[in-house]
Amino acid sequence: MIQVRVKPGVEDRIRGFFPWVYKPEIIGYSKKPEKGDLVVVRDFGGKFLGYGYINPSANISIRILSFNKEEPVNEELIRKRVFQAYEYRKRLHLDSNAFRLVHSEGDLLPGLVVDVYDEYLVVEFTTYGMNRLRGWVLSALIDLLKPKGIYEKTSEYVSAVEGFKVEGGVIYGHVPQEVLIWEHDLKFIVNIPEGQKTGFFLDQRRARRLIREFVKPGAECLDVFCHTGGFALSLKRAGAKRVMAVDISSLALEVGKRNAELNGLSDIEWVEANAFDYLRELHRQGKKFDLVVLDPPSFAKNKAAVPNALRGYKELILRGLHLTKPGGYLAVYSCSFHITREHLLETTLSAATDARRQVRIVGESFQDLDHPWILQMPNTLYLKGIYMEVL
Repeated sequence: MIQVRVKPGVEDRIRGFFPWVYKPEIIGYSKKPEKGDLVVVRDFGGKFLGYGYINPSANISIRILSFNKEEPVNEELIRKRVFQAYEYRKRLHLDSNAFRLVHSEGDLLPGLVVDVYDEYLVVEFTTYGMNRLRGWVLSALIDLLKPKGIYEKTSEYVSAVEGFKVEGGVIYGHVPQEVLIWEHDLKFIVNIPEGQKTGFFLDQRRARRLIREFVKPGAECLDVFCHTGGFALSLKRAGAKRVMAVDISSLALEVGKRNAELNGLSDIEWVEANAFDYLRELHRQGKKFDLVVLDPPSFAKNKAAVPNALRGYKELILRGLHLTKPGGYLAVYSCSFHITREHLLETTLSAATDARRQVRIVGESFQDLDHPWILQMPNTLYLKGIYMEVL
């Protein structure tokens, strides 16, 4: 196995279980590595630090899978990690037949995402190295869960960063265009091939439950970036009189309408529009709501994008504050780990100052428990939600 040495000082972070080694931190190889090669990471003096895989052309060059010298990377380790991930999910007793089974670094399997939708799996290999291990991964998943089918999702952004491309699509068994899932007291149609992410925002399960606590009887609510209606349907089920659901995707809105019918919910107005433009138009018309939900896609895929992302968040929050009735509630979310909780609070304060509205923070949420995060790796905490009462 190729031996890799890192610069002095880097070893402290790795011994603290941080699983990434950046390209500038590497000072030497026992031989020139190829993309996806398994490696042993050693400190400047040659002492063992961990086993991982390498992509010498990527900024995050090495991702460590094992910090235990007696536990090298092999098929047995991959199967063990998949099994441990499954056992953890079973202990959560999630009130749904859809959940995240493997959450990349959160389950000590960097570069791998696996979601369960009833009897079907959706997988995404996000690194060159993990893609090289796909045979072991798929074998473990099939043996453990015995799914009817596995669908592979791909990301052009990830492929460009890591320098690999795969076809995607159905890679095992049969996967229908749509799968029916349930969550708490609601059912949802999931379009796996065409839906965003792996088909549904499973990480917002906790938030969809929490949002119900802020719905007053007969409330009028606004759900912006509604996708297929996860929040909109939750608001209606909680007793909202009327919900306006806004998204730019006609496909998502069509599925949202069908989800509403499936659950016997009416008085949801589905609006196809650019969120920023539509919020400005609602403000111009003087519209007001008892509860406003803002759940935008990731505005910051990298650190360089943070300043522009924060400007986008401020614009959204500012509009949301103007559209919230006094005594009403505004919920805003960020799904990028580059946007921290502090970023979100500071931007909210700036927007509230400009809007001349006093706000009281009444709750927070993070990704649900099937999307675990590692304390030694802040990057794994990516989803944050702030709930505020607009006074």
